[in-house]
Amino acid sequence: MSFLRESDAIFVRNLFKKFYHERSGELFIPNRLSEREFGYFPFGDKMMVRHLSFSSSKELRDLVSQKTPLHIYHSAALYKYPRAPMEEKGWIGAELIFDIDADHLKTPCKKGHDFKICKKCLTEYPVEFDYCTECGGQLEKVEWVCEKCLESARNEARKLLDILEGDFGFGEIHLAFSGNRGYHVVVKDREILDLGQSQRKEIVDYIVGTGLDARVLGLDGRKMDLSYAPELGDPGWRGRIARSALEILMTLDAEALHELTGDKRAYQVVEELKSIDKGWSEKPPWNLLRRSTRMFLIEAAKEYAASHIDVVVTQDVHRLIRLGNSLNGKTGLMAKVFDPDDLDNFDPTRNPVALPMDEEIHVRVIRSNELRLAGFELPSKRKEILELPLAVAALLLCRGVATLP
Repeated sequence: MSFLRESDAIFVRNLFKKFYHERSGELFIPNRLSEREFGYFPFGDKMMVRHLSFSSSKELRDLVSQKTPLHIYHSAALYKYPRAPMEEKGWIGAELIFDIDADHLKTPCKKGHDFKICKKCLTEYPVEFDYCTECGGQLEKVEWVCEKCLESARNEARKLLDILEGDFGFGEIHLAFSGNRGYHVVVKDREILDLGQSQRKEIVDYIVGTGLDARVLGLDGRKMDLSYAPELGDPGWRGRIARSALEILMTLDAEALHELTGDKRAYQVVEELKSIDKGWSEKPPWNLLRRSTRMFLIEAAKEYAASHIDVVVTQDVHRLIRLGNSLNGKTGLMAKVFDPDDLDNFDPTRNPVALPMDEEIHVRVIRSNELRLAGFELPSKRKEILELPLAVAALLLCRGVATLP
């Protein structure tokens, strides 16, 4: 979704311009700056300005202050000639990047908070509609982000960091909130720089559990030797499967299991598990389960334990990633860089707020779901003119759900 009116974009651009004029020193400057390609989207233009490079942090900050980008990105790749066309850049290597986006996750709340808007009539519609009943125009979808979405994204980032640090032993990891609905993780360890696409795909396959075989886990076959079954303290995926399976068994929530797997057998499996004596406080009772139930539980545990990343992003050795501590044009929030150890304490409704909360402006809200930002709470609203803090108003304008009156 984009701005409803040109005047809305101009207003937000002025807010961004003031921010960058005063706080461009907070922009995250990636290492080996001169070897990276930069690109940005100007306000009001759908074409990216690309193939830029900078020899100093001052050059980069000056451009951002002067151009006031709606979005700005840099390459995870390093090039000999970053200003050249792609085929002539001279690829040196690339960091390993991961994108976690709540929109790609199986969040049950998504069904209730997405909607569509007619930009001409300023009317909202259920997500099932494609065209405005008043003017016949095509509707634009609003993919709302609630706090449950944000918590789901945090959980995926938590699992990813556990795998990257615990299983792969990576030590140089950069973490940032995207400024919208997820997290960006960048591995900077020197040994990953020259990995090709096929090697990065192998890392992706491991992280998402592709090809995880029940036979390797010692869980295939009708009769089992428990001495080969995964234990909670086992390293890698063996321990991850055991711990996840045990957590599923301890809760036995049929609805949650169905949401997790997308398989209607979840209800039948839960009833079967409830009929078994619950002697599983320390480990899953693999030998008490029918083979089909065991296979279902393994797949559910894999889905539960895997980190759901955007696999295309990680395999792409030329990918651009949002510049840390810049403003995200979809929300007006900062793509906040922070220490991976602080993930549990990071508040995505407070820490990335960069625009003023102590100034207010009136906006006409077409529809806003419940929203909390920097302590300010906005209940669900429809077709109202409200006086809101600038940061809240900017978020609604950027999402295309409000306009200046």
